[in-house]
Amino acid sequence: MKKQLYLTTLLSAVILAGCGSSVTPSSAASDIGEAKAKAIALEHAKVKEAELTKIHVEKETKKGKAVYDIEFETKTKEYDYTVTQKKGEILSSSISNNMKDDDKKKTTEDDKTADKNTQNNVQTKATESTDNHASSQPNTSDSTKEISAEKAKAIALAHAKVTENNTQLLKVKKEREDGIKVYSVEFYVGNTEYDYDIARSNGKIIQYDIDVEEQKHHTPSTSIISLAKARSIALQKVPGATSKNIHLSLDDEDDKQVYEGEIKYKQMEYDFEIDAKTGTFLKWTSERDDD
Repeated sequence: MKKQLYLTTLLSAVILAGCGSSVTPSSAASDIGEAKAKAIALEHAKVKEAELTKIHVEKETKKGKAVYDIEFETKTKEYDYTVTQKKGEILSSSISNNMKDDDKKKTTEDDKTADKNTQNNVQTKATESTDNHASSQPNTSDSTKEISAEKAKAIALAHAKVTENNTQLLKVKKEREDGIKVYSVEFYVGNTEYDYDIARSNGKIIQYDIDVEEQKHHTPSTSIISLAKARSIALQKVPGATSKNIHLSLDDEDDKQVYEGEIKYKQMEYDFEIDAKTGTFLKWTSERDDD
């Protein structure tokens, strides 16, 4: 009896093991694999594997989808891709160009020199105000000057090869990055977001990031409102705002098509979602944007 029970148990284990092995290939078949995902990203970025100095691939879940997060670097650029595990679709991609350490050091030194000369000019003017024979000519040393916000904007647009008329949500603000005084220039062109850090002392591009949200291929439907209609509905809630102040895209949320977007106007930022079928707002939030 014990022998029969042992054989029965052994046979059950073999059957279960066989069932387990039959599930694995099916599961694997739905995953393109790490090597394929990496090849897709490199091909899109037009980068050869031999050019890489670093690469990291990791499985993650984003917005309910199983994806590969692929980060890699060359000598001059950094890339970040999100590729779906099932179909190999690129959900997002970004590229950034970081200034070399020597250039960063030089720019930081330029900033310090400018600060020192500015301070010296202030002290000189204070002395001159008490000296009847002092020259009235101001010190116009180039080292004390910063490029203008307009110049920084022009540098970013030229690098991106776009015109201001084609941008949305264009914003320029003063910031500091790693101790360097910069202009942060941000804007959208279609489904692509651009972000530049430009040194205020000399106009060098310290780093930039181009983030492409890949267009989703939605099933054609005549039952949803157009992008133009959705934009009009949103802009009606912010009198004075125009198409240059809004960014909008069609997305899927819980099997429902929605228009997601944001409006930036007069130091206010509005985030919203519009039901693509009915044109009604599913979400509307606002907050001050003092940057």
